[in-house]
Amino acid sequence: MPILSVFNQSLKIALEVSQAAAPAWNRGVAPSAGAYATGLAAHLGKQWAEGGMWHTLVTEDLPTLQEQRATIFPSGHAGDRRINQQPPVQGRKWSEGGFSAPVIPDFLGILLYAAMGGASTDMVPQASAPQLLRANEPLNADPKALVLNNQPESGGKILQIQLSGGIPAGTISISGIDSYGNGASEQISFGSAQSVIAYTRTAWSSIAASGISIAGASTGVVSVSAIKHWLHTFRVNSSAPTLAFERMNNPTAGAASANLSFMHTGMVLTNMTLTVDSEADDGIFMVNTDFEGEPTGSSAETTLHSPSPLRIWPAWGLRIRRDNGTQWDVVQNADMTIATGNRNYRAAAGVQGPQGSFFGATEYTGNITILLNDELEYDKWRNASEIQTHWLFTSPWDIGSSNMQLSASVPMYLEDVSVANSNGAWTLTGNYRVVRNDNFPFGFELLAGIPGRAIGTGVN
Repeated sequence: MPILSVFNQSLKIALEVSQAAAPAWNRGVAPSAGAYATGLAAHLGKQWAEGGMWHTLVTEDLPTLQEQRATIFPSGHAGDRRINQQPPVQGRKWSEGGFSAPVIPDFLGILLYAAMGGASTDMVPQASAPQLLRANEPLNADPKALVLNNQPESGGKILQIQLSGGIPAGTISISGIDSYGNGASEQISFGSAQSVIAYTRTAWSSIAASGISIAGASTGVVSVSAIKHWLHTFRVNSSAPTLAFERMNNPTAGAASANLSFMHTGMVLTNMTLTVDSEADDGIFMVNTDFEGEPTGSSAETTLHSPSPLRIWPAWGLRIRRDNGTQWDVVQNADMTIATGNRNYRAAAGVQGPQGSFFGATEYTGNITILLNDELEYDKWRNASEIQTHWLFTSPWDIGSSNMQLSASVPMYLEDVSVANSNGAWTLTGNYRVVRNDNFPFGFELLAGIPGRAIGTGVN
C-alpha cells in the first residue's frame, strides 16, 4: 500500500473575516449572504498574489499544529480488582501548536496583525497612483495577448492585473525579466466573477512583447498597472484578528482518503518570537509562533499553491539605531518575544470546544548581545534608563527605489545584564523589556509589495 511521505505536507494560512469563519476554500465561490463583509467574495479562497487572503508557508520543520482531545476514564472500586470499570467519555477538544519559519514578507504582515491587533495600510507614496501600463484593453480573443504601452519603472515592480465585465474562469500568464535581471515566468488562476484583481508574486523590471496572456476570458476588459509598494503599520490594539490554517496531505485527516486537509480555525496567536543572529555566517531572520483555537475539522483539500518566490531575509540585513539616531553597529544577535495574552475561553455552553477568544495584556521582551566600546549601555542598565532603538530589516528582494523593509520602534529597558570577555572582545548580554512611551510608540512598519487585502485591512 502507498505511504504518504512527510515531504508532501504543506501549510496555508489566512486571516479570518470573523472568528472561526475561514475564507471559502474554493476559488471564486461567493460567500452566503451576510457571512462576510461586502466586496470580499471575489477575494476568498485565493492566494494573496491573486488578490486574495491565503498564503502558502515554507516552514523550517513540520508544523506542530495538532488536534487535542481530553479523554475521561472514570475509575473506582466496584467489587473487582480492575480500577477501570466503565468506558471513557470525551472531554474538551481544541487545536494548538505552531511553526518555525524563515521570515518572508508576504506572510509576516498577518502575523504582526495577529500579534498587535491594530493595522493600517497606505500605498507609497500616498499621493501617487499605480503606474498604468495598459488601460481597458478589450478581451476580444482567447487567449488574449497584451502589448503594454509602458514598461515598469526601474527597479522592479509588482503588477496589478484587473479584469472586469463578467469574467469566466481562466489563467493569466506573465513572462519577462524580474528585479534580479533573470528571465522569469508566472501563472495566476482566477475564478468566474464580475471583476478580478490579481497581483503578481514576482517583481518585474520588464515584460516581454506580448508577455501577458489571458486564457479563458473572452468578454470584458483588462487593465495592467505597476505597484511600487504598500506601507503597513502595526500598533497595539484592544483586540486582534483570528487565523485559519489548512494542513494538507496528512494521512490522519480522512479515513482512506489522501484528499482531505485538517482545518484549524479560530486560531489566536499566543506567542511569537522574532530572532536574528547577525554574528553567524548563515544567520537568517526567523519567526517562531504558538497558536490555539477551535477543534480541528477536515475539508476537501484545495489546490497546492507554490510557495512565495520572495527571498528570505539574511541576518546581516538588520541595522539598529539608538537614542539620538546614531548607528548601533555593535549588536551581534537579538530576539523579541511577543506574549499576546490571547487565549480561548470555555464556558458551560453544551459544546466541547471554546466559546470565543479573550484578548489579554501583551508583553514585549527579548534578549540582546552587544559588543562593548565603553560604559554607555552598562550605565543605562545601572540607572534604569530607557534606550530608544529603531530596528530596520532590509531585504535583498528589491521593489524599486526601496528594498522591502521591516522597521520597529522599540523603547527598551535592560535587565539582568552580564558582561564578559570572550576571545579578546568585551560583550554585554541582557534581557530587555519594552515599556510604553507615547512619545516614542512601540510598533512595526512593513514596506512591501503586498496588497492591503492580503494583510486584512481591506485596502488594495
